[in-house]
Amino acid sequence: MARKVMLLVFLVVLIGTSAVEGNSLEICPEMELLAGVLSQTSWIEDRGPEGAGNEYFRALQAFFAPYKDHRAVSLAEKLTKQGFAYDAPPAFICHLSPLPELDLVYEYSSYLVLRAKGRDALEEFRIALAELAAEADFLSFYADWEPYLEETLAPYRVDFRLGLVERWLQDFFGWTPVEFHLIVTPSMFPGGGYGATAIDATGNRIAFQIIREFGTSEGRPEFPTGVSLENLTVHELGHAFVNPSLEAYPKGTKQLRPLLWPVREIMASQAYSSTANFLNEQVIRAMEVLAARDLFAAGVDISILENHERCGFYLTRFVLAQLEYYQANREEYPTFMEFVPYLFDQLERYQAENSSLQARIFSLFLR
Repeated sequence: MARKVMLLVFLVVLIGTSAVEGNSLEICPEMELLAGVLSQTSWIEDRGPEGAGNEYFRALQAFFAPYKDHRAVSLAEKLTKQGFAYDAPPAFICHLSPLPELDLVYEYSSYLVLRAKGRDALEEFRIALAELAAEADFLSFYADWEPYLEETLAPYRVDFRLGLVERWLQDFFGWTPVEFHLIVTPSMFPGGGYGATAIDATGNRIAFQIIREFGTSEGRPEFPTGVSLENLTVHELGHAFVNPSLEAYPKGTKQLRPLLWPVREIMASQAYSSTANFLNEQVIRAMEVLAARDLFAAGVDISILENHERCGFYLTRFVLAQLEYYQANREEYPTFMEFVPYLFDQLERYQAENSSLQARIFSLFLR
């Protein structure tokens, strides 16, 4: 079911044409509703902009200020305090229909239910958001700002090679989600993005990319451009491929907990505190290096590799070598999901050779 405010992008193999360049980035009023509510909570302390924020965000925050005692804001604060933060709130919105209904379109994933500590909490929040949007007439506020936001996005759509990125991901992984949605969030910070996946009633996967504003502008909202935007898209859409591939082998993930131990603190600071999240990110970051070799200028791949290592992803070179083996043996591994058991075997060997007894013992307490 297509969202009214987002571009439904089909891959080449599904419609026989490339993505329409220059019309691939959209702003979602439902996501802006969420951001406005969060701006009235303690979320703003950790995920807010530097200074006052861009001029649109300031208007959004001021619009919702009279509703700071609304049930939607109270529930958002409660969820935030429970750890329902970072990627979880935007992923929640990706499961809902357009305003004003804000119905549940895609059933909540077990991941979201776990993050919210129960499905009932998600449903209560969804209903409260819809009620607040109606009471505040949020859609009228958004309609007033929509021309400004469209004008803001225009330069970022120029030369954004979404079709090229999509084709690379499809070819590399050997399969594809049926839909892609790229959502730009001028009132979520600071830079970077999130990846989210929803599953429809027939089992098809829908991939979402959420692109955050830099958080440093006090004028128009600012976002990544060019290679930075394309690399971010490789990363965030990559979650729609990597996460389900690794999740198909939960036993393998559990056996690799000692690999998280050496970087458990730096990973926790980046919201990758579980072994599954760490491994998903580690594989994606190695995959980024391969994508950069194929899509970007010489040397970009090295820069990306070194940056990931600085961020604590110490297995990037090792996983990269395994992915190179996968690329060279696609006849044996037509899809990445079929390659995952081999990848897990190699990671187990690395773990056996490099993990200390302390890491093995204490990793039993990790997720």
